[in-house]
Amino acid sequence: MEIDRTLKRLEEGLACWNIALDEVQRERFRRLTQLLLDWNEKLSLTSITEPERIAIEHYLDSVAPLAFNLIGEEMAVVDVGTGAGFPGLPLAIMCPKVSFTLIDATRKKVTYLQSVCSELGLTNVEVVWGRAEELAHQKVFREGFDVAVARAFGALDIVWECTLPFVKIGGIAIAYKGPKVDEELEIGELTAPLLAGRLKQFIGSPFQLPTCAEPSLLPESLRAPNAASRAALASLKNAL
Repeated sequence: MEIDRTLKRLEEGLACWNIALDEVQRERFRRLTQLLLDWNEKLSLTSITEPERIAIEHYLDSVAPLAFNLIGEEMAVVDVGTGAGFPGLPLAIMCPKVSFTLIDATRKKVTYLQSVCSELGLTNVEVVWGRAEELAHQKVFREGFDVAVARAFGALDIVWECTLPFVKIGGIAIAYKGPKVDEELEIGELTAPLLAGRLKQFIGSPFQLPTCAEPSLLPESLRAPNAASRAALASLKNAL
């Protein structure tokens, strides 16, 4: 089956980071893949529908912070502009002891996410409908999270403006970026301090998402042949 190919490639990639799925996680990823494809026919959630691309560009990309120990147990994480649920849903599957809040401004996507969480039994996820820049000023959300994540959200200055207000002092905001991230570094470095942040590059630019079948092919830098080039930047929240 096509979904089996997705799971196989996902597990191969996770093995490169010494991460393994348990049976519950494996079944949840299987069900998530089917729901994503089914709902995509109605909502056009993603243009990425090939089995191996789903594994690499949606799932492995989403959970990359786990390979660098940026998300720990009992943390509270907010996914700003989650869209089809990336990176929030894969992270929630992998981290059942972490609480996740997924925010999106599109009602139809929120409905999809709520349905997925219900069907997958993800009790550690709350889905919120609204604009991040407005929700961040509400008392219940402002500085209420250890980690904020944003993927495919916009330029780095916009990412910091929409994530750092959610983050507690001492927490981090993680921006998922592609290989052209260097073009945004200057504006990102200028914007972060205005929001009590300090740009700290936890994950090298670029690093490679693992796509190899044999983990032994990967040197310690996590580079792999024919892998997707990515970068993830983290801004540390300081007290003003």
